[in-house]
Amino acid sequence: MPELPEVETIRRSLKTLEGRHIVRLDFSSLAPVETTQPRHIRRALADHPILRLERRGKYLLIRSAQGGALVIHLGMSGRLTFFDPPPKKFENHTHLILRFEDGSALAYQDARRFGTLSLTESADGTDNPFLQRLGPDYIDPLLTEEQFIARCRRHPGLNLKALTLNQGIASGLGNIYACEALYRASLDPRRKVRRSKNSELASLLEAARQSLELGIKHGGSSLRDYFDGLGNRGVMKDFLQVYDREGQPTLDGRGTVKRIVQQARSTFFCPEVQR
Repeated sequence: MPELPEVETIRRSLKTLEGRHIVRLDFSSLAPVETTQPRHIRRALADHPILRLERRGKYLLIRSAQGGALVIHLGMSGRLTFFDPPPKKFENHTHLILRFEDGSALAYQDARRFGTLSLTESADGTDNPFLQRLGPDYIDPLLTEEQFIARCRRHPGLNLKALTLNQGIASGLGNIYACEALYRASLDPRRKVRRSKNSELASLLEAARQSLELGIKHGGSSLRDYFDGLGNRGVMKDFLQVYDREGQPTLDGRGTVKRIVQQARSTFFCPEVQR
């Protein structure tokens, strides 16, 4: 958390940053900078305008006109908030502030520091170890059913829940939307890939896309810490069929939701529907 819909919603909410000139980047001493150093990020972004905001799976990229990009993963509790004008004092756990020429600012806050700040200086992100290991984006139209099925077949021993969370197969799903996608596809999360038909894997891809697009439409799932870049909450929580509904009916009333633990995470599913 946040997953693809939340990060995409944040990206869209921060489109106003494109074209703004970065004059300074202020890092805290505890900023979760990985695989690089703050001075390298400053060199790539400071004194340049933001060209565009991009998203790769659950990562947000702030790309400067020079070509480099700040790569942000929000972890469990990370938030990005735009301020115009900025406050005199930022909240505790503010680990990065991008200050712009017009006096506005973007703050990265993360109390638990499970997120990461890193750098790519290539257009395709192949020089960044976090982006390197990502599979194609679930909602990328270039990802075909045949390609997805072939990528799944390389992991015959995985259960379907673990498959959906494997960012190297396809990227963007986290625990919430994985549960929702498996419900939409009527697939038991405990089933192994080797026991799944090609048609069922194809239906999983389509279900994942539908779940993610619905999440984007409703601004993401604001369960705890998530807000978009302007401080707005998403309402996708009101449309979740199974997630966090243990012992309750599915939202569409087709059965009762059960919770099990897989890979140390809660899985919510409906045994009457998912086989």
